[in-house]
Amino acid sequence: MNGHRRIVAVWSGLCLAGLAATAALGADPYADGPGSPGEDPAPTASHAVDCAEIADRVAEGRREREEAEAWPAPSASPSRQAVQTLTVTTVPEECGDELDARGLTSP
Repeated sequence: MNGHRRIVAVWSGLCLAGLAATAALGADPYADGPGSPGEDPAPTASHAVDCAEIADRVAEGRREREEAEAWPAPSASPSRQAVQTLTVTTVPEECGDELDARGLTSP
């Protein structure tokens, strides 16, 4: 009968551990503090935006693209394949005037 009690005790312990793990997994991880997924992140520090530098990079990228397009096309042999590169630049809203002044807002 002593072995039977040991089995019941181990089984009870495993059941309690499973219940505790299930409760921990089901609990809201953000319930006790800030940082819940619905909150907007608070800015930690402000940073200066150099709109002239951003505009220079956009202009340089366009120059490089235009130079690459100006080169003579390779022969139309089946062994050559055309390669195109897509570049996306995200610009802060406050730099829109600088890009407009340089004529860089249209593709």
